[in-house]
Order: sequence, then structure tokens, then C-alpha cells
Amino acid sequence: WYCNGRLATDTGPFVAQLSEMCSSFCLTFVGFCNVYAISMNRNQIETLLEELHQIYPRCTKNHYRCQHYFDMAMRIMRIEFLFYMIFYVYYNSAPVLLLLWEHLHEGYDLSFKTQTNTWFPWRVHGSALGFGMAVLSITVGSFVGVGFSIVTQNLVCLLSFQLKLHYDGISSQLVSLDCRRLRAHKKLRILIAYHCRILQLGDQVNDILNFVFGSSLVGATIAICMSSVSILLLDFASAFK
Repeated sequence: WYCNGRLATDTGPFVAQLSEMCSSFCLTFVGFCNVYAISMNRNQIETLLEELHQIYPRCTKNHYRCQHYFDMAMRIMRIEFLFYMIFYVYYNSAPVLLLLWEHLHEGYDLSFKTQTNTWFPWRVHGSALGFGMAVLSITVGSFVGVGFSIVTQNLVCLLSFQLKLHYDGISSQLVSLDCRRLRAHKKLRILIAYHCRILQLGDQVNDILNFVFGSSLVGATIAICMSSVSILLLDFASAFK
């Protein structure tokens, strides 16, 4: 970008392309952070899921709305999956469709635009093979990033609804607790210990996902700011992409 910037004749398009590149870089950074967080915390995640599985309420316990939270979690994860897949297909098919449209309409020069303004060690503009390799490499890279993002979002959804299920069950048992009965104090002590255990699990969830939340917040904020530069420069195509 430094070499191309010295040769640029128009400042507006160059700044718009630069902001688009920075936005893509920030989203790539978020993807790498998701990969790092899942890989480094794999043992902690497995231990946490195993513990949640052990304390998962059985169907005979009426204080837990297992089916309700299961349906909500599955609905949210399906929506997230469709959201990611729709934009993944759009993002990676747009360069090919644009090139095909330019080829079918006379008077248009083939632009050979890839998904983002990225440098490749081979010739892309004017080469069908180089263009195909460039699009394929970005497609594979974005597939890995989107895959880990979906895994991270599903993990957040799963852990959140697991904790909600237990908190809801504890509150239901406290409401139904009759202090006039014998051994009610023992039941209360069991619920307090159970609540403390759930709070500890919540702290473990926060420790695992704090890095994910922080990196996503920083990366997404910078990406939005960089995209707004393209909007201000009236480069709606790059901003929308």
C-alpha cells in the first residue's frame, strides 16, 4: 500500500481502499483470536462441558424447563448459522458473479476484483488462473474464520443457556420451598451450595470467553469505523461488501 499510495492519483478511492483493507484485516484478527481462544482453552472447555453434563437435570425434575431452553438455544444457533452462511456465500461469490457480468456485457473491461484488496505473490489482474487462485485462497481462509466464529458463537449460546437453565431451576425450587416442612433447612443448604457451584461455573465461563469478547469488541469496532470511511467517501460498494 505504501508503494501504490505514492503512485495514486486520486486520494478518495485510495483512502477508501485502504479503509476497506483495514476493515478486512480487523475481521481477520477477530477470526485469529477465535481460533486462538478455542485452541488454547480446549481443555478448560472440555472440563466445563463435562461438569455441566454431570449436573444437567433429569427429565423427572419438574423445576427445570429443559425443553424450553433447548428450543431457544437451537433456534438462535440456526439463525446464526444461516446468517453466517448467507453472507459467506455472498462475499465469496460476488467477485465471480461480477466478472461473469462484465464478460457477458459488451463495453465493460474485466476488473478481476477479488473479495478484498489483497496483495498476492502472483499475477491476478488479467489472468484467469491467478484470479481463480486468489478467490479460492480467500474463500478457504474465510471458511476457516467463519467456521471458528460459528463454533465460538454456538459455544457462547450453549453455555449461556445452560447457566440460565440452572438459575431458573434454582429460583423455581426456592419459590416452592416450604419452610414449615421438616428438613427444609437442609434443602435450603443444598440449594445454596448448588447456587455457589453454578456461580463458580459462571466465573469459569467468563474466564474462557473474556478474551473472545474483548477481541471481538475491539476488532468489530475498528472494522465498523473503517467501513464508515468508505461510506463517507461515497464508495458504497466497498462499504456494503
